[in-house]
This record gives sequence, structure tokens and C-alpha cells, in this order.
Amino acid sequence: MLWPLAPMHSRAVLAAGGGTWTDTWHLILAGATVLLMLAAIVVAARAFGPRFRVYSIVSLTVLLVCGAATFESASRVGRDLPTPWLGVWQRINLSMFLLWIAILAFTLLRSARAERERRTAGYGSDAARLIGN
Repeated sequence: MLWPLAPMHSRAVLAAGGGTWTDTWHLILAGATVLLMLAAIVVAARAFGPRFRVYSIVSLTVLLVCGAATFESASRVGRDLPTPWLGVWQRINLSMFLLWIAILAFTLLRSARAERERRTAGYGSDAARLIGN
């Protein structure tokens, strides 16, 4: 909800020294968002099985590599230098995190289904049908 308060100025404005507090706020929000994303991945990686843990580690690796490339390119924006891959690195980061969220949702659904089946295993088939299986 804070992002609308932190628009980033264009490269030309920043290079001319026209940056304002909103640019700084944008960078602070971006840093906080990245920390929250990484924390979510680490916590979920520990909560689920080894397959999800490996997937999370691979996701973290891609995020860290592309994040470092983004950070390196971003430092060139304020000096109005070329950043031909900056948008690519940012989109890989966002896409990787959104894919991780989708896989997490799938994992949670499977986990809930397995738990529901475990709870109803002791009941007859009529009771299982009534509960929702």
C-alpha cells in the first residue's frame, strides 16, 4: 500500500540531480520487499519436504544472482549510463518469485489434502464423502 507514495523519477531526471525523497523511499521499499521475499522462501523451505527445499534453494540462487546483476546495473541509472539488461534481470527476479509462490500454493494444497485424507482414513467411505473427499 506504500508503493504509490514512492514513484521513481526517470533516468534523465535522476542524472540531472532532480531526485527527491520519493526515489529514496522507493529504494527503501524495494530493499524491504526483497528481505521479506527471502525470509518467506527460507521459512517455507524449512517447513516442507526435501523436494520443496531443493526447489527453494534453486529459486534463492537465481534470485541472488539476478538481484546482484540488478543492483550492479541500477547504480548506473542515476548517472544516465546504459543498462541494457536491467529490465531483464528485474523481470527474471519477479517471475522467479511469482513462480515460487505458485509452487508454494500447490504444495500447501497437496499438504492440506494429504492431512484431510489422513484424518478421514479411519472412517468409512460414507463418512469420508460427507467430510468432503
